[in-house]
Amino acid sequence: MIKIKKYSDYKGPGEYIGRYNHYHKLNASPLKNPYTGPVNYKSNLRLVVKFKKYLESLPEDSVQWKEIRRLQHIYKVKRELVLVCWCDPLPCHGEIIKSAILGEIHPSE
Repeated sequence: MIKIKKYSDYKGPGEYIGRYNHYHKLNASPLKNPYTGPVNYKSNLRLVVKFKKYLESLPEDSVQWKEIRRLQHIYKVKRELVLVCWCDPLPCHGEIIKSAILGEIHPSE
């Protein structure tokens, strides 16, 4: 099972997929969403769609797909994975990352 948790609410182990955060001393993930906008449902949904197109446009040897392959390995070994971001309860690009880990989204040829 792959779960997506909100960083400020979740205290367990997980893989951070968000942007750099000075306050919490979090480095940016290679899988951070490069697109930004207002923080609301409609905007987040639009940004998730853009992130999916972005991820699908990247080649297999990109930093992002290498990170997805690393996460796939963790998931294969542990059979569980927690992706940690800030979006919950709004739509999150973590759903796209989850789909990529599960093999439902692929890099460009």
